[in-house]
Amino acid sequence: MKKNLRRQTWIAALLGAAMISGFTACGDKASSKVKTNEKGEILEVVVANQSETGEYDPAGAAAYVYFSHQTYALDPLVTYTPEGLFKSATAEKWEISDDLLTYTFWIRDDAKWSDGSSVTSMDYKNTMLRALLPENGAWYVDFLFPIKGASEAFSGSASLDEVAIDASDPKVLKITLASPCAYFLDMFANVPTFMPSNCKYATNEDKAWDMDPAKNLGNGPWYMAERKPGEYILYKKNPYYYDAENVNLLSIKMRFMDDDQAKSAAYQTGELTILSGAPSSIAERYQGKPDLRFSEVPQTNYIMMNPNIAPFDNPKVRKAFALALNRKDIATVVGISCEPSTTFVGRFYHSKVDGTPWGELQGDLLDENLEEAKKLLAEAGYPDGQGLPKITYTYPSMNYEGDVAQVLQQQWKLLGVDVELQALENEVYVAQRREKKDQLIRMQWYADYNDPTSWLMMYVTGNSLNDINWSNEKYDELMAESNLELDAAKRQDMLLAAEKVAVSEETVIVPLFTNNNTNLYPPELTNFYNDVIGYPNYTGMKVEVK
Repeated sequence: MKKNLRRQTWIAALLGAAMISGFTACGDKASSKVKTNEKGEILEVVVANQSETGEYDPAGAAAYVYFSHQTYALDPLVTYTPEGLFKSATAEKWEISDDLLTYTFWIRDDAKWSDGSSVTSMDYKNTMLRALLPENGAWYVDFLFPIKGASEAFSGSASLDEVAIDASDPKVLKITLASPCAYFLDMFANVPTFMPSNCKYATNEDKAWDMDPAKNLGNGPWYMAERKPGEYILYKKNPYYYDAENVNLLSIKMRFMDDDQAKSAAYQTGELTILSGAPSSIAERYQGKPDLRFSEVPQTNYIMMNPNIAPFDNPKVRKAFALALNRKDIATVVGISCEPSTTFVGRFYHSKVDGTPWGELQGDLLDENLEEAKKLLAEAGYPDGQGLPKITYTYPSMNYEGDVAQVLQQQWKLLGVDVELQALENEVYVAQRREKKDQLIRMQWYADYNDPTSWLMMYVTGNSLNDINWSNEKYDELMAESNLELDAAKRQDMLLAAEKVAVSEETVIVPLFTNNNTNLYPPELTNFYNDVIGYPNYTGMKVEVK
């Protein structure tokens, strides 16, 4: 959930004129729109999201918008404190066996769906089993594979009945792993395939249940009350939520908007209460004002180079394209919240061993050396770019992506290479990226759970999120060994080594930059926070007018 981009001076001037012209940046109008009732409860906040893409089924194609839905409407078994420690959620307690193979969760008696029905262990099993059916296209199915029998069921070599998920007691969920998995509990906090889906409505027979507010029930603080496709979703407070008495926000209206200028204008007029992920060109106008708030997020913006398509099947070509980039220029285009980065794991992800930011642990994984890049390209048989096939860089036509693309194009031009830019509407971009046929693909990734494997597992051979079909034996072995290593320091060393394979040695992943989240909030909104992986917790949000 973030941003990216860089700016040459001429781009900066263009953005300034196009996006900020006429804005007062005082925030007063937005503040006046935050209304409360006699109890002090906030009646509604209006937020912006990108265009509506993907599904709202945790066992399906869980694209970017899905995660906002999950944050509002679905409650996991366990969750994180603001400091990143585990705490109970729908599960009032849990237990891990001494051999680290069996995880048992006791679901609280007062856990309810938004229609008042009880949340059961089968609701969690329902998502997992449906995700293991290939026809449901679950993007996060691989995260279930540590479960005994899960990968076999997905491949068709075993039955779903053989998957070691026991939901025989409606209030107890017991899961047995094939072998220990060091990060398994983390996945219960946020990974879609570990979220519940109501057994009554979420069925394989009804493929559109998740688009219907009458069927897409919530067990979280809010539920989907109304959906106007392509325009907005209205979430209302779930009166049956077990902690409803501490939810102070009555409704959230999530509008679908791609245009940064329109978002910024909407915040100015009060049509949007909150602008999360504000473009830096707008945020700069709020410097020194109480509306502007930054939140650190574990996120990376990067390029995937497809090693199965010429000329990127040649590692020297991949390295040449990576070394030719100047990340400071790229970061300048993005703005005040952006920092260059050469790590794939989020630069601001904090080590579980000692809390050190990952960027400090790993150091620089790629040099920036245009002359060396030219030398490598010549060694690959393409001196000054001569003889290269047509090369296309594909990216979503939203936010700052076009500006980033132009800077990349200019930098590769210095290498002697003409790169064609292909901007696609986000939904088309996602669909095409999933076909795994692009040469250079723009990506950004936010941690789905609090562990480096949230990034690194994507590029294990055969992973459903491996959109370049990369396969590397050394990388796979390091990742497999790290999953079994329960000594945190030794495991971290394995993950650092795996990242070097993908970025420094094979260079199929080319990190560009990382961002703090730039947000605009009415100054009087208080008592909310972003958790350790960057998701907002608005349950206790209050209005305090000074």
